[in-house]
Amino acid sequence: MKNFALIGASGYIAPRHMKAIKDTNNNLVAALDKFDSVGIMDSFFT
Repeated sequence: MKNFALIGASGYIAPRHMKAIKDTNNNLVAALDKFDSVGIMDSFFT
């Protein structure tokens, strides 16, 4: 199991990266995007 951090968590590609991290049983321990107005990070971490 690996730990990942993601910078730029909104947009087109980032949700696919978050899903891939989750599907491969790895941990997304940190994510940052000051422009996440659509709540991509909220939907992943809840």
